Amino acid sequence: MTDDTGVSTVSTLTPQGVGAIACVSVAGPRAWDFIRTHFRTAGRAELPADAPPRRFWFGTFGREGHHGDEVILSVKADSFELQCHGGVRVVRWIVGIFLEHGFVERPPQPDENSPWALLSKATTARTASVLLDQCQGAFKNAVERVLAAWPASSSALERLAALAPVGRHLVEPWRVVIAGPPNVGKSSLLNAMAGYTRSIVAPVKGTTRDVVTAAVAFDGWPVELSDTAGLHDSSDELESAGIAKAEEQLRRADLVLWVMDASDASPIDPPDSIPSEQTIVVWNKCDLAVGPASGLAVSARTRDGVPALIGAITSGLVPRPPLPLEGVPFTPRLADLVEQAWQAVRSGNLDSARASLASCLAELETNPDSTPSV
Repeated sequence: MTDDTGVSTVSTLTPQGVGAIACVSVAGPRAWDFIRTHFRTAGRAELPADAPPRRFWFGTFGREGHHGDEVILSVKADSFELQCHGGVRVVRWIVGIFLEHGFVERPPQPDENSPWALLSKATTARTASVLLDQCQGAFKNAVERVLAAWPASSSALERLAALAPVGRHLVEPWRVVIAGPPNVGKSSLLNAMAGYTRSIVAPVKGTTRDVVTAAVAFDGWPVELSDTAGLHDSSDELESAGIAKAEEQLRRADLVLWVMDASDASPIDPPDSIPSEQTIVVWNKCDLAVGPASGLAVSARTRDGVPALIGAITSGLVPRPPLPLEGVPFTPRLADLVEQAWQAVRSGNLDSARASLASCLAELETNPDSTPSV
């Protein structure tokens, strides 16, 4: 929160409203000297003339010659924080003291890519748990261990690279696209996995013309299911537009469920344009099957096989989930750097790999909120 204009600022970091504790951040050239004259430690000891990094004190803060509010004062990388009682009037009273002496009130500007900021956007308890580990320095520690053991640490780097896809989806959901020819039960399958009627179901070909999505969580991982128009040749302009949207979804998918009709004597296989490694073939209508189906057999109508399908989706997206306290590259940028490092190791370019890992640490250093405070 350093202000390049030399203005000293005060910001309320916690949301507006009543709470047990609130946090006020102060920054700028006058911040520390002003705090020293308005803060009294519990033991009445004077604060040092220069702010020592990563230190905190318990005491009171208020106007000179008056009783103050009990607060915890902490020194951050480029700012100071006062953790006070969370009443609205108490917070405004503390902020007002700074405003009376020429400080400028600014809205907080957290780094959107810090694990703390991402933590507030986590949609499941599992992803929040992974991010909380990174808030405590799990990823930074993992990278430092790899570099400390360099170059005899390829297995540890390989594991970090394997977790890169997880890091990209701690906030953004995995995109799972349900595709296939018309009338194979794609919309019914979406409803069965979502647990409620999200998509219109009808026996008429071309019922689904736009992309219908449903936000779900499978084994604690956020997933966006997309029901798409049936893929086939069509001269209908509106239906063709829906098919074009379906093809666009396929290009952006993390995983494709290619649905086939188990009751159809001539089912349509997935096209070669869809990579087989990111495709799960699903035989729907297994309750009406004309013969045994090889692969995942489900019935969207009776929900038979749906739990097994959800399990296959989960293991396909996250084959080896992160363990507690394990480092995960928690932003797309960090995930890219880790994957670049692993590819460089596989190519025998150790210097390039080491440089990519050093860039990970540099990213964390430019974002102090990515590493825990002591």
